[in-house]
Amino acid sequence: MLTFPETFPQPKIPITSGCGNSYKLSIKDSTITTETDANYKLTRPRTTRMLRTWSFSWKAVPAEDMQRLMDFFAKVGTFDSFHLHNWLDGKMYEVRFAEPLQDWQENYPIGWQGSLKFEEV
Repeated sequence: MLTFPETFPQPKIPITSGCGNSYKLSIKDSTITTETDANYKLTRPRTTRMLRTWSFSWKAVPAEDMQRLMDFFAKVGTFDSFHLHNWLDGKMYEVRFAEPLQDWQENYPIGWQGSLKFEEV
């Protein structure tokens, strides 16, 4: 199984200008809810897993690292899973890209900026 490029720069911290979406965590709830005719609410878990999604933002990514990211994305797309060393907790997770590479912008001469979203497999 492939691993997200370890040499890719670390995401920018949330307080950095233009990186307010960096270091985000979302947890998908697996609850099924039913309401009875008497307005009682019945709930139960659909599954035992609550999948997590992480979003990270970058600024000033050098062209070489951006090319490395595009090459990696060409191999895995949003269809294949890979290992990611998570910047939030330092643990390794099996993930896939939750969305395609989009809205990355080159700010010459500083470098590329954009966001990536990963979902747990």
